[in-house]
Amino acid sequence: MPRLLVVVIAVSLFAASGWLLFRGSGGNAHRDAATVSVTRGTVIRRAVASGQVDPAQETQVNTQLAGFVRTVHTKLGAKVAAGDPIAEVWPALTEQELLRAERGLQQAIEGEEAAREFHDGQHLLAGLTRMLQGERNLDRMQRSAERGRRSAEESLKLLREGKVEIDGRIIDFVVRAPVAGHVLQLTRQGDPITPASNYGLGTVVAVIGDLDKPVFRGTCDELDIGRLRAGMGARVTLAALAGVELAGTVAELGLRARRVDNAASFDVRIALAVPADVVLRAGYSAVAEVEVARATDVLVLPERCLVHRDGGTFVRVRAADGVVQERAVRPGLGDGLRIEILEGVAEGDVVVEPGR
Repeated sequence: MPRLLVVVIAVSLFAASGWLLFRGSGGNAHRDAATVSVTRGTVIRRAVASGQVDPAQETQVNTQLAGFVRTVHTKLGAKVAAGDPIAEVWPALTEQELLRAERGLQQAIEGEEAAREFHDGQHLLAGLTRMLQGERNLDRMQRSAERGRRSAEESLKLLREGKVEIDGRIIDFVVRAPVAGHVLQLTRQGDPITPASNYGLGTVVAVIGDLDKPVFRGTCDELDIGRLRAGMGARVTLAALAGVELAGTVAELGLRARRVDNAASFDVRIALAVPADVVLRAGYSAVAEVEVARATDVLVLPERCLVHRDGGTFVRVRAADGVVQERAVRPGLGDGLRIEILEGVAEGDVVVEPGR
């Protein structure tokens, strides 16, 4: 019996010591937890769009000539004015086509000789024609034959030399820039050229865009697009140019969503102002940030300190005596990392992070 009493007393002492140890550790749990003080600061909400930098307008340069690129008159990245030569597209002539042009010239020469005979009255039919149709009709016949001969000569010269002057105008196989801008894409010497037609654009000889007037083209999440307005200021950073930040202005906002993996996003276009010492290239990856709201000199906490439950928002505040109490708070503007606290805490309060 005494032995049983000793065992009972030992078990009781062991259980009591374990309970006291557990209680002591529980009491220090909040004391050892990570805490954050409520401070005053500024919270800025920004809408973010991802995309790339492009010219405001790009123009594809095509031609109705078929052949191959004989000469390239410009370089990639060069700035051209409207009318500047881009490339010379030489027609892929066959001996048959050249022979056809030579025979066409010979026929035009013979036609001009026949018209001159009629005009000069060198045979009986010419005299009868003059009597029946008059002098003016024969003059027109001769002038028409002369024009036909000159046209045949000019066509043959153009095929042989690639350039001819007609009535003060230069006709050649040179493709020229329709607009001013930078050469973003360019064909190479020797490349085959398919002409543009009603059935297709044909070969793109060059692409021209004015990088002096660049824009940001990207997409914005549906949660942010409703906060954007045309005319808002923006900051654009480039992945390829570290430390470069471009100022911009929101110019256009899309009204139709793009859906990728069931996520909706909307098109955003931002006009950019580029410093003189920054060289842009079309297609640079970029991220644009637009400030949509700001709260200055307000109480702020990290968003990780807030607990959302049963339609309310709570934080755990440690009092001066170390006791931790849960308080309901009213959150305000947040930026994803910090959030404004409108009610429930005061400056200097110590908040215990949840899960600690």
